[in-house]
Amino acid sequence: MATVAMPPFHGTGWLIVASLTILFALLCRTDRPALIGWLFGVAHQGSLLHWLFLLGPEAPIASRVLVPVAAGSAILYVSLYYLLFGWLAGQVARIRDGRVTLLAVPFLWTVIEVLRTTGELGFPWCLSGMAFLQSALYPLAAGGGELALGTGAAFAAALVVAAAGVILQRDERTTAIAVALALACLVLWGGLTILATDGDVSSTRPSIRVAAVQADVALCDKWAKGRTDSTTVPYTALTHEAVRRGAELVVWAETAVPAYLMYERRLLGWVRDLADSTDVFIFTGFPDANLNADGKQVRTNASGLFGANGRLLDRYHKHHLLPFGERVPFQKWLPWLGKLDFGQAEWHAGEKPHPISVSVAEGRELRFGALVCYEAIFSSLSRHAVAEGADVLVNITNDGWFGETAGPVQHAAMARMRAAECRVPVVRCANNGISFMTDRRGGLIDTLGLGERGLVIRDLTPGPADTTFIRHGQTPLAIFMAAWTLVVIAFAVHRRR
Repeated sequence: MATVAMPPFHGTGWLIVASLTILFALLCRTDRPALIGWLFGVAHQGSLLHWLFLLGPEAPIASRVLVPVAAGSAILYVSLYYLLFGWLAGQVARIRDGRVTLLAVPFLWTVIEVLRTTGELGFPWCLSGMAFLQSALYPLAAGGGELALGTGAAFAAALVVAAAGVILQRDERTTAIAVALALACLVLWGGLTILATDGDVSSTRPSIRVAAVQADVALCDKWAKGRTDSTTVPYTALTHEAVRRGAELVVWAETAVPAYLMYERRLLGWVRDLADSTDVFIFTGFPDANLNADGKQVRTNASGLFGANGRLLDRYHKHHLLPFGERVPFQKWLPWLGKLDFGQAEWHAGEKPHPISVSVAEGRELRFGALVCYEAIFSSLSRHAVAEGADVLVNITNDGWFGETAGPVQHAAMARMRAAECRVPVVRCANNGISFMTDRRGGLIDTLGLGERGLVIRDLTPGPADTTFIRHGQTPLAIFMAAWTLVVIAFAVHRRR
């Protein structure tokens, strides 16, 4: 049920509250809460991430035999968070009764979702707040982010359980718990509504015409020796078309150039000549390599902005790498892990996203923050870029190895949530789709589906990027949760007396 609340399904977001209602009710009545939480996690994540079993041969995995192993491991790993959630709920129940547990579970749910966003193994794929992207409530993310929407769903679910208890039991204590949860929902959702409108002003900045090239290059051709024409031909043709349609900035996909560009004279000349001859800015992804202070080679999943004169103006190196796909984690403490071969690229992480400036005619300027591939699922990275001065987010990705499954649809939807949180337009450029542009609230204004070749092109008005979430992040939610913890403690103490 929780999975049906998520993309690619439409109009089903309310099911996240229904699924959490069932989960919370079971946790308050079972003597094996950890098992219940884990089974919920396996069922939810197994159905949500089923497409991992269908990864194409181009996926960064050493052997096709390892695909189901990797898929199953990923699902079981994420399910551990739900096991921890159930176990923590059980510990509360051991101290107090199930009704006090009901007060605690929204807090515990939020803690677990925070943990899912943290560290090298962080994987906040479709947190519960994503369900609201299918509803009219998603603009409220500007008040507290995707995480706050998920917290709101948890409190709503707990309230439903409590209200059912009032109807069935009709005792004073159950009624008090239901009233407390109702007030919490009122404060939380009302607060998000107020905070989401704070600083919500229309931009008066002049627009810049931006195009995203979806070249739909087959991955089997993309990396094949002697097949660079499979890349250069469509990118050249589509870039020329974009310029004919007035584009001033053209965006190419992640690793659009399938080579270490700065060391491939022919391909580097091609990109420079194309930018120079068309008089357009080109932002593209490519592998990169440099020497660090110790003289060791550092390879990165990079991107760079080429000016209209063909010069490389700025670069961004992907900061949050895909665990095991792009780098084996924890090498900071265990360097020998880098010698293990799971088929990963073994990139090195760059700095966090920074604003990249594009200045065009008539003094118009656009400052964008780059997000490479699944960095778009981390709200902290987009918030950092916008807080540093970016007024547009550009997400370049290559989802071709997902195939035509729910994976690329889910991935694309999460990029839209970043627009809702930061109130800046998002440009998403994917090699094989889904590419799109959004307005500053996350509404789609142009899109290309999976397996299509073409352009997404629109006039984008930057910024102004001034939301409560940008200024304060999760601080308002943390204050609310701290206050709620005091309420839970008060109920527990009163029960003891």
